[in-house]
Amino acid sequence: MKYKLLAGLAITLPVTSTALTLQGTQTFSENVNIPITHNYDVTNYGTHIGINIIKNNNTIFEKDVTIKKTEQDDLSGQSIFVGIGSDSPDGISSTLIKGNLLIDMQGEESIPLYLQGDDLTVNGNLTMNSSNEGIGTIYLNRQASLTVNGKTNISFSNNHEDHTAMYISNAFLTLNDDSVIDGSIYVIGSGLAKINNKSIINGTILAGYGGTIILDLAKGSKITGTVLSFGDPDDDEPEEGEDRTGIIKMNLAKGAFWEINDKISEITELSGRGDVKFINNDSADDRYGELKIESLKGETTFHLRTDIVAQKGDKIIITKFPEAVSRNTSAEGVHTLILTNNGASETTGKEKLTLVEIDNHAVTNTATFKTNHAIELGGYVYQLNKQENEWILASTGKKDDKNINQKPQISSSADASANFLNANYLMSYVENQTLLKRLGDMRNSGEFGDVWLRAFSGKLDSFAGGNLSKFDMNYHGFQFGIDKQLSEQSPFVIGAFVGQTYGDPDYRKGDGTLRSFNTGLYATYLDNNGWYIDGIAKYARQKNHFKVKDTANDVIQGSGRTNGLSASIEFGKKFRFNNFYIEPQSQLSYSHQNGKLIHASNGLNVKLGNYNSIMGRASALFGYEINTDNSKINLYAKTGIIREFDGDTYYKLNTSRQSHSFKGNWWNNSVGMSAQLNQQHTIYFDLESSKGNRFDLLQINGGYRYSF
Repeated sequence: MKYKLLAGLAITLPVTSTALTLQGTQTFSENVNIPITHNYDVTNYGTHIGINIIKNNNTIFEKDVTIKKTEQDDLSGQSIFVGIGSDSPDGISSTLIKGNLLIDMQGEESIPLYLQGDDLTVNGNLTMNSSNEGIGTIYLNRQASLTVNGKTNISFSNNHEDHTAMYISNAFLTLNDDSVIDGSIYVIGSGLAKINNKSIINGTILAGYGGTIILDLAKGSKITGTVLSFGDPDDDEPEEGEDRTGIIKMNLAKGAFWEINDKISEITELSGRGDVKFINNDSADDRYGELKIESLKGETTFHLRTDIVAQKGDKIIITKFPEAVSRNTSAEGVHTLILTNNGASETTGKEKLTLVEIDNHAVTNTATFKTNHAIELGGYVYQLNKQENEWILASTGKKDDKNINQKPQISSSADASANFLNANYLMSYVENQTLLKRLGDMRNSGEFGDVWLRAFSGKLDSFAGGNLSKFDMNYHGFQFGIDKQLSEQSPFVIGAFVGQTYGDPDYRKGDGTLRSFNTGLYATYLDNNGWYIDGIAKYARQKNHFKVKDTANDVIQGSGRTNGLSASIEFGKKFRFNNFYIEPQSQLSYSHQNGKLIHASNGLNVKLGNYNSIMGRASALFGYEINTDNSKINLYAKTGIIREFDGDTYYKLNTSRQSHSFKGNWWNNSVGMSAQLNQQHTIYFDLESSKGNRFDLLQINGGYRYSF
């Protein structure tokens, strides 16, 4: 049996010596210090008692009482030393200490306080220290009573893991002021222990066989240990009809804590506004605990640990112990479950874990449980939901685009990490050049070459697609290029460019940055009949960073770098009607984006798959040209449709894979003008918009071209 209960204890050795015997009515007006002011003979084997209380005693100590014994007083382990002892169950005995009581008893056979059938009241502070982990520091039996109105401090001189501070059998204990108790508390039979005010208790608290413990704990209290009111869980099964249970009622004021350091705790009644936390640190398989409660009231805050992937976690169970036939089960109040976000958990969003169970036969079941925030486990968000008599942690998710399937909701850090896919795809699209965007009437190229500068700024809104929706990004950038016609008679122009683009993505609960460096080569064929063919090859390196807040309002960060290659070919023909013209255009673009692994600061790892993009554009340009000897003004409007034919990819939230696609169509429209002055200077400006089933875009383009 793990928590050994002492069925009875008696000092069988004859009393060899007593420093002070209390009998009859007497008063001590001075300090009493044993063995200084009062001594006993420790030269013989036997039982030595510092203060021995005899029945019919009525003694008052006006001042302090001190009892000390060192290990040097031991007689080869064949003697028992008792600080204060009595054995008068049939008599009436009362002892009052108005000052402080200090008992320091060292040695394996030392018992600081041993009362049977006597009443002891201490109005001052009670301080006890011993090194005997067996019977403990305080032993009360046979209707004995101990009342302490001052502060109580019970400590041990050794480091034994399971020493006993109090053993109360058919007796009574009341602590009315602050207390510090190092060691276990056992109350059995008709015993009753009341511990009030601010208390620090480190040890097991057990009530069995009808014993009662009432803990009314003020702010600043802390209990560290298991509480057992249903009997010893390691004991044999009780016989039929045998009730081994006790009663433990714990009222935790706000700011009072109970830390459970064993796998099972069982309590009769829990109330108040304090905190209960599981801290058992055994192996991974046994680290989680269960708290069984017969009656739950108040507004308790429970700190629970979970491993939802392994389907394990701390659990609250509102239940009645079968032996306690005379008591009922009830659950009342509003209670909070504190759970910790864990981005490293390898969840799929489909797991469920029961955290609270309530007996079907509870006479009252009005308790409500809530979490202090939604819980992020892995890359998914979980909520606490009630299902019949259970409170279950699960991802409620949201409907998909067709409002049919329930998709688990991803966390803010998963959303930001996976949205790197969207940010990089859209950045590549923004940087994708058309001939028009390179100030494209290159038919009047300079004799020695041309240089050009393009600047752009815009906003992308609401990238659609399942969990990664509600993404938007402001951006701006520039490109600088140089090109040359191969010869005055040649229809070919070749060139190169470099550029930088800066994006400011907005995510669901934060923002980020995107930086893209791009460089490339292009070649253009122009003939005198209005036909052109334009080809571009581009390399881009992109760097992303995000900073978001999770459901606990903690800041989560992550970053990643990736490379991309793209190539496009565009062709068209200008048909003139006096000063008006129509120019049909087509463009086919291919790009490849490398995948990458993002390590978020909360432990979440997000792998972004690589992907290929095949994008086609069919447009028509409607324009009006004004030509003079040294200048040309071109006003135009363009409209067309763009389609993504590929763009299938995925992202992994730790090990949970989610598919993602960029496929879709969108309309692309623009209006603008270009003006060539003195055959050398060309300025360019247009306003462009795209609207589709994946994203919306609004962009301003402008630039300058110099021909020399």
